[in-house]
Amino acid sequence: MECVVQGIIETQLDVPVLRKVHAVPFVGPVASEVRLLCDLEHSEPTWTVKHIGGAMRGAGADQISVLVRSMIESKASKNVLRLFYGLGYKLENELLRVGFAFHFQRGAQITVTVSSINKMLKLHATDEAVPVTPGIQLVEVTAPATPENYSEVVAAVSSFCEYLAPLLHLSKPGISTGVVPTAAAAAASLMSDGGGTTL
Repeated sequence: MECVVQGIIETQLDVPVLRKVHAVPFVGPVASEVRLLCDLEHSEPTWTVKHIGGAMRGAGADQISVLVRSMIESKASKNVLRLFYGLGYKLENELLRVGFAFHFQRGAQITVTVSSINKMLKLHATDEAVPVTPGIQLVEVTAPATPENYSEVVAAVSSFCEYLAPLLHLSKPGISTGVVPTAAAAAASLMSDGGGTTL
């Protein structure tokens, strides 16, 4: 399982690009989402298969601010595209995510990814990718969980979201919360309490 929230910011940060990921979502015979991810920043690109299942449902799920969903991630060889075509999957679209990610421990193993999303105009043409929403970056906060500990992970991610509230608005994927005008203004707001809070 994983817990996830998302938000968006304007791209006014002067941050070097640390990561490029080529994402290939597939639609197949099962009602779920399969993404093939290729990390392009290595001399030999590495492939990962990410299977995203349905979100947790029920009255309890509606009450929490974090989306909890099933997720399985596996490393794969460079022949994985051919394998998925052979299994009957069809290519839905191709995306290039350009940005950076960092990991830390704060009540859970949390990953924050900040990236611009680019679409491919031609099959596998990463050099010709164009921004889907120019000037805006997606911020995604994720943390792995199990059926036994997901409530603790939800609490950790929610706490981190509250800490980031002056910087950006985070919510369950698919729920729009608006764009933070400038990261610099938000950072100034966060630091205005007399030095800020140590993360």
